[in-house]
Amino acid sequence: MSTAPAFRYRISSWVTQHPGRAWRWLGPLVVLGLTAGCDRAPDQPKPVNSAAGLVWAEDTPSGPPGFEDVTRSSGIDFLHQLANGKLDNIMKSDGAGGVVLDYDRDGYLDLYLVNSGPVPVLSEAPPGTPRLPNRLFRNRGDGTFEEVTRRAGIEGWGFGTTAASADYDNDGYPDLLVVNFGGLILYRNEGDGGFKDVTATAGLISEQPGISATFLDVDNDGYLDLFVANYLKFDPSIQVPEGTQAPYPGPLSYEPELNLLYRNRGDGTFEDISERAGIRIPGHRAMSVTAFDYDLDGDSDLYVSNDGTPNLLLENDGQGRFTEVGLRTGLGFNQFGAAEGSMGATVGDCTGDGLPDLFVTRFGRASLYVNAPGGLFVDSIQTSGILPLSMPHTGWGGNFLDFDNDGDLDLFIANGDPHFLRGMPPLLLENRGDGFFRDARAWGGPLFDRPLNARGSGAWDFDNDGRLDLIITSLGERAALWRNVGVSGDRWLTLELEGTRSNRDGLGAQVRLTTGGRTHYAEARCPTSYVFQQDPRPHFGLGAATAIDRIEIRWPSGQTQILSDVVAGGILKVVEPGASRWPSRS
Repeated sequence: MSTAPAFRYRISSWVTQHPGRAWRWLGPLVVLGLTAGCDRAPDQPKPVNSAAGLVWAEDTPSGPPGFEDVTRSSGIDFLHQLANGKLDNIMKSDGAGGVVLDYDRDGYLDLYLVNSGPVPVLSEAPPGTPRLPNRLFRNRGDGTFEEVTRRAGIEGWGFGTTAASADYDNDGYPDLLVVNFGGLILYRNEGDGGFKDVTATAGLISEQPGISATFLDVDNDGYLDLFVANYLKFDPSIQVPEGTQAPYPGPLSYEPELNLLYRNRGDGTFEDISERAGIRIPGHRAMSVTAFDYDLDGDSDLYVSNDGTPNLLLENDGQGRFTEVGLRTGLGFNQFGAAEGSMGATVGDCTGDGLPDLFVTRFGRASLYVNAPGGLFVDSIQTSGILPLSMPHTGWGGNFLDFDNDGDLDLFIANGDPHFLRGMPPLLLENRGDGFFRDARAWGGPLFDRPLNARGSGAWDFDNDGRLDLIITSLGERAALWRNVGVSGDRWLTLELEGTRSNRDGLGAQVRLTTGGRTHYAEARCPTSYVFQQDPRPHFGLGAATAIDRIEIRWPSGQTQILSDVVAGGILKVVEPGASRWPSRS
């Protein structure tokens, strides 16, 4: 019997009930059919969807700048090392990033930045050129940082690309993983201000060119596992063809590398389960990996952004075995059917419907994948207003953040030239409440006219004032710390989660916060994007609300916890109910 009438009824019913999402889902098809992919001119009025109650405001924010550069006054003094001062191969173009973490558990997020350094073949330099170390900046809590790298024992080595942090041994202190082209470094937090290199004893031995990593509990046993994304097999003998303007060959000129998945045994060691977990998919050159529960079934899935081939969505069966569903769900290609060079993905509910969406930066056309019914994603980059703003640039770092605390997720994009040492201005985009964005440079201020050859970026509340700040790393340049000074009031809430039956960081917990009849959704994750891991604490802007009616937390263990009548304007620590499985360390 034909199911077409029932299918049409379900679609019609859904469109009637969700006109706003219907426009975003069907809109790209209408646009492609009517305009054959032609973009709307930037100065043309944006569409009004009266059925969804959406009105486009064309006003320009006024007042003082929303962000100020506090890099120098804060004491963040980090220079990314471009060994010979030249951008002459694809590996050097990738730059380096870092991670924010509260390594000393004083309530303020610290900053660890990774350096590339001189390495034979990968990054040639004059003989005797010293490697500039990775650097740890301890947050004093007064707006300033002190550099404590040597004291902590985490200067690193080799050609670094990024770092990830989580409490892999559930002892209450965040540990640190450094990812290099050519190896991993696992630093165990000793709890006394220092770290110990436990890479060998933990079993994290790899010589592959790592470019991204994320912690997640793939089997929900309470111990955080580790996924490492690897790039390509660099061969210096490969040269660009004559007449090519690019200074070095592109990614498809090189052999691809396979990614890695390490299972945490719970005794301080890891085992490589890549093969049996189904994540060893050949033919790709990863740029980043992002963990999130795309289908809200209670287990963490993985999204891998690839350079020049389709991106991967690895669906978890709940037991730590994965199936590639990127093509089936619409996340493999962009709206135009192309697999352009992807950099990284940032995840968040930018449409306010309780489903996680993705924004992917690219060497090419970025994508805004809106989570639609039935496990499908629709690339709404054209109808979101982002495409004409992002097209002139190459995006690397990308971050969802509610920079104005109005209750919806805005967007920051760190741009930079992939081939030459010249800058591009970053982008600040304001969400108009339902996944449509506009240029917010006027709100952000003059910093958004400053060209940077940016690579990594992270949103974090370094001073715990409820306003999300920005940290940006740049190729061969100094890192920048931009403080958010453009929001006032206490209409926000940040959660600090602690698992007792679940992993101690609570990664994988799903949070629904309801206030004034509106529900906000977020997931506690190891929040990696391109070469950077940002603030791990779920942050909620509350708009005009001053109190929260209800917070519902679904922990990875399966427990659901309900909090009621929570006052806005602070950082709330929430501990999972039940006696803790984890040791207490003073």
